[in-house]
Amino acid sequence: MTSMRHLLMSAALLALAAPVAAQTQAPTASPAQPPAGQPAAGRPATPGAPPKLVFEREVYSYPGAAGRRDPFLPLVGQNAAGPLFQDLQLRGIVYSAESPARSVASLLDASKKVHVVRRGDVVGNATVLDIGRRRVLFSVEDFGIRRQEVLELRPTNREGA
Repeated sequence: MTSMRHLLMSAALLALAAPVAAQTQAPTASPAQPPAGQPAAGRPATPGAPPKLVFEREVYSYPGAAGRRDPFLPLVGQNAAGPLFQDLQLRGIVYSAESPARSVASLLDASKKVHVVRRGDVVGNATVLDIGRRRVLFSVEDFGIRRQEVLELRPTNREGA
């Protein structure tokens, strides 16, 4: 058993020493000249000509087609497009009975930022469809699916809540 172990260790040492021995035994001659018509490695083909650089990179894109979402956007919380609908609270409405399209609603998101919106405005993943006296109708898009949601004002103490 011991002789087998010595034999394996000797073979391993020889395998490791062979490349070193080959390098030390190689004759030290001047660098080889390249074949005729080919430039030496690292030198341009013609004097004064800059070397040609080639850059390759992988490019990724995630089209919004087929209801696929960008995997780099967070599933919850705020993203680059703004707050999610679930994070919005309706704080107030200024309703115009003469011209409902001029009505304005005030929304508060999870980061305590106030958004003042009108009909057609987009906040995060929600679009304002209509503003009424006590409610705001939204079109909300999650993962390529649209649904309608309503935020209503809570009654105040003066209104008998």
